[in-house]
Amino acid sequence: MIYLLDTNTVSDYLEYQPLVTRRFEDRLAKSHQLMICPPVYYELRRGLLWRDNYKKLEMLQTEVLDYLVWETLIDEDWMLAARFWADARGKGKQLDDIDPLIAALAHRLNATIASSDSDFDALPVQRESWRDSQ
Repeated sequence: MIYLLDTNTVSDYLEYQPLVTRRFEDRLAKSHQLMICPPVYYELRRGLLWRDNYKKLEMLQTEVLDYLVWETLIDEDWMLAARFWADARGKGKQLDDIDPLIAALAHRLNATIASSDSDFDALPVQRESWRDSQ
């Protein structure tokens, strides 16, 4: 199975949130692919820099990214993201610009988005929250 990690999931892992850490390690042990994309990395990096949290930034760079597959966006992802955003907006749902990009990539890869952000539920993708006890 392929999981595309959202910013909140990686942030939770960096903060050692027990449920998220357990699920992260469980998915790796079961040989699932855990992916990250440039928009998520951007959000993580800017947040850590803003808070001057160089320890967590170092951890992200030297430890966490080693476990993740880096997946870039292609032109078709940007086009689909625009459609996702417009469709959601037409239904009265306001999304951050990053969420439709993540959703478009997940759609192309047939990946499940690991996120606690319910905004993804307005998009035609699968979402799994690693914060929730199951």
